[in-house]
Amino acid sequence: MARILLADQDDVLRRYIARQLGRMGHAVVPVTCPRQAVGQLMPGAFDILIAQADMEGIDGPEFARRAAAAVPGLRIFFLDGFRVLPLKEGARIVLEEETLEPAFHLNRLAHVIDNLLAA
Repeated sequence: MARILLADQDDVLRRYIARQLGRMGHAVVPVTCPRQAVGQLMPGAFDILIAQADMEGIDGPEFARRAAAAVPGLRIFFLDGFRVLPLKEGARIVLEEETLEPAFHLNRLAHVIDNLLAA
């Protein structure tokens, strides 16, 4: 299973997702803000970063650049429709048809995590 850093400002949603991912067997570290998330990012500590795309004080693309710089190859997924693909040169934002909108089913999130781990 995956080691996941979950960054979301919404307390209810963050706790719910963390609990459900834990029940699926993933090791989840929930944080409330990008500063906490970047502080947790160390090579080898996490497989996946799941984050709210627009958090207080930082936008999704900048957050992705910082996370990718801290941990090259980190798989990053934004809950509200953006996915960041790891590249040797850094990270780039890619809009996809199969992304998670704010109202999503946990089975879909589990499928996305499986796909990221397989990539």
